Amino acid sequence: MSHSPAVSVVIPVLNGEATLGNLLAALKNQAGAGAFEIVVVDNGSADRTMDIARASGAIVLQQPVRGPSAARNLGLNHVRAEIVVFTDSDTIPSRRWLAALLAAFADPDVIIATGPILGWKPASAAERYSSARASFSRKYTAEHPRHPFAMGMNLAVRHENASAIGGWDESMTSGEDVDFCFRLRLRFGNAIRFVEQAVLFHQHRCSDEALWRQARWYGAGHALVHQRHLRWTPLHSATVYLTIGLLYLAVPVIALARALRLISAQRFEFEHYHRQWVRHFWFGFFEKWKNRTT
Repeated sequence: MSHSPAVSVVIPVLNGEATLGNLLAALKNQAGAGAFEIVVVDNGSADRTMDIARASGAIVLQQPVRGPSAARNLGLNHVRAEIVVFTDSDTIPSRRWLAALLAAFADPDVIIATGPILGWKPASAAERYSSARASFSRKYTAEHPRHPFAMGMNLAVRHENASAIGGWDESMTSGEDVDFCFRLRLRFGNAIRFVEQAVLFHQHRCSDEALWRQARWYGAGHALVHQRHLRWTPLHSATVYLTIGLLYLAVPVIALARALRLISAQRFEFEHYHRQWVRHFWFGFFEKWKNRTT
């Protein structure tokens, strides 16, 4: 009689041939984690993603394009491991990433665990901005003041607890990890355990257009989370518009500071990209918000 592994790593992927191999190689070289299985859930890829996954020896599941939540649920419902670890195909875990996450579950009160997410060798301006912005940091995720959560790319959870809330909400086209963690905390009340040693590297968006698409996508997810779990008032909207206005009013000041060499080229680049990120994020938010169902 075969026994279920104690840990399953579930990877949803869509057209990930450029990055999936690096992730699978890093998982094969994990230290101190013991035996675990790797489950790649294809979300309708049209490239060599499945060839790469099969060649690595991973368990491969397939479905049509239905989004990351549906792919994660297919993996969640397939595996029988006590602990399920979710990551994305464009990540590279550090050597003891998995062992560090698993160690957190020695405490029976831990239901969700996560760790730091760092940029992988940022080269382009878009990648440098994402790394400097540090939006995946502990401050903005596990210790967020309004909705603490673990990013779906670096999230370990007890299988029974994830199943008890019905898994990932497949109607959430973005912001699904915030919703997932919100419902877990609402049901079970446990805090998210942040594990400093569970370091994961993320290959950030390398082009400007990909970065702006990501910003709009995150903004839309933020709107979905507010529709379901948090209040949004006219005061919130006014604060957003004021923030955007101040960012653009500061443009000539920042340009002058750069011309006078009062700020570095790196800081000038960051400020330029930050204005654009904020604008695209809130565009995505308000587009989704005005189209919400009542």
